[in-house]
Amino acid sequence: MIATAALLVILAGAAWLGIVGITCIVSPERAREGLAAMGSTWRIQLGEHIPRAIVGVAMVAHAPLSKASLPMEIAGWFIFASSVVILLLPMRWHHAYAVWWAERIPLAAYRIFAVPTLAIAVLLAYTTL
Repeated sequence: MIATAALLVILAGAAWLGIVGITCIVSPERAREGLAAMGSTWRIQLGEHIPRAIVGVAMVAHAPLSKASLPMEIAGWFIFASSVVILLLPMRWHHAYAVWWAERIPLAAYRIFAVPTLAIAVLLAYTTL
């Protein structure tokens, strides 16, 4: 039961990464707006980091059953821990950091960043199954 739940959570996380990658290709302006909004409200902050932390925990739980146990466990702990740290820091810091990057990343770069994002989504799904 837990293994199935972890599998589904990880696949949902991989699908989300895929959606982010496709958004970066199709509408880099929208991707920039999304980045700039990170940490701007508690709803966005929690909506970003609670699911992210849950995916990290699921990766740790599912790691022994994956095709890449150690990398998945390390990545899971990193995702979980970094989400907790970001949630503990002042939200204005997170938002200011997101806006800083959104203002500096050229729109063309969002399409370039889509490639590794989509590759990680596929790799995550593949190693999980």
